[in-house]
Amino acid sequence: MNEKTKALYEYLVENAVSFTGDWQKRQDLKPGSDYSADAPIERAKQVTEQNTLYVKIVAKSLLQTENEMKESISNWTSQTAAHRVNSKTPLSDVAKNSGIFRRVYWEYIKKFIKETDLEINVDDILAWEETINYTLDYVLETFTANFMEILLSRLNAQASLIMELSTPVIPLSKEIGLLPIIGDIDTTRAKYILESTLEQSVELKLSHLIIDVSGVVMVDTMVAHQIFKIIDSLGLIGVEATLLGIRPEVAQTAIQLGINFNNVRTENSLSKVLKKLNYHL
Repeated sequence: MNEKTKALYEYLVENAVSFTGDWQKRQDLKPGSDYSADAPIERAKQVTEQNTLYVKIVAKSLLQTENEMKESISNWTSQTAAHRVNSKTPLSDVAKNSGIFRRVYWEYIKKFIKETDLEINVDDILAWEETINYTLDYVLETFTANFMEILLSRLNAQASLIMELSTPVIPLSKEIGLLPIIGDIDTTRAKYILESTLEQSVELKLSHLIIDVSGVVMVDTMVAHQIFKIIDSLGLIGVEATLLGIRPEVAQTAIQLGINFNNVRTENSLSKVLKKLNYHL
């Protein structure tokens, strides 16, 4: 192992706490950010510990193979990305502080070069530059990937929950259910409504489902196709469907677009549907 590289590694590890202090002095005041100079004590302590460990992990790359470096960095970034998402720290703050970290890192390497008794040449510096910068680039790459994966996963989970709450099948009796659909219907939501409706209808053991579309803002050919698809799918599992609440303006638009509801059971009021089904309010 190169004696000078090992000496640099030891210097960076020994000064990791001091490094973090210098890094923190450059933080701005930004409410809600993990990096803010006025962050809550517990959060600031956690960030300090993470950054001190980060200094050591990056320094370790000087002694590692590329694969060893990537493994240790990936472990660190996956954990730290989860912390940043949990604390709602913007990715832009992370990118900004990644730049600050890099600058401070090179300041400490310069300090080492000035303070050491070892003879440092250009080749040494270029070799360190290649390793350190490659490692820091890999940190940002993997951190961003982990951060976005966690964030998108949570957003998708929230979107699914919202969709689930917005498409409830309401049981009116042991065999009759009501599905009120409100708002716009796009392909993604239509797919979820179809899956959710079939699951809920089977779970509730329904024989008839009333689909109320009075809250649907617009019915075009795509929306009509999705509604027909839901009705056809319900038929395949033995559930009859009645379409309720097609507003006059929606009906006019449907006619203009050539949408044919003749093969679909429709009604203009819930009481009429329930009366036909021998259900009494």
